[in-house]
Amino acid sequence: MIEKDFSSISVNDWMTTHSETAVVVSVTATMEDIAQVLLENNSRDAYVVDNNIVVGHLGFANVTNHLLTEHRPTHTHRQLFSRVTEPTAAEVMDSRFAYARCDESLCEVIHRQLERDVETLVVLAENGSLLGAIELRDLLAESLK
Repeated sequence: MIEKDFSSISVNDWMTTHSETAVVVSVTATMEDIAQVLLENNSRDAYVVDNNIVVGHLGFANVTNHLLTEHRPTHTHRQLFSRVTEPTAAEVMDSRFAYARCDESLCEVIHRQLERDVETLVVLAENGSLLGAIELRDLLAESLK
């Protein structure tokens, strides 16, 4: 078991030495556009932005589920509808997503990332604008030092 103590480190402190940028897409982005951005950035998480405010999250599995739905033997109503119309990020995103604030401890953030299975967790200002991101791989690498 790794015994690194992250409880005394704040998100703000972590971001000063481990600044990351989240993958962001517009609310009007298509599933194909989002898939391309995720693949180009080798990311499992994309955050949906409207007027510089983060309004939702899209995971890689959700995007591929929409794009490859025709290969499934059964379909939900949403999947059938997406075959007729091309959904946008705003229509598919999860508007209830995990995020961090600067004053939280890193220990709280790690718990949230593991609980929600999110590799990249955005750090938001009080107004919802994007300040940065915390990568689970960076936390793991630091814990192994």
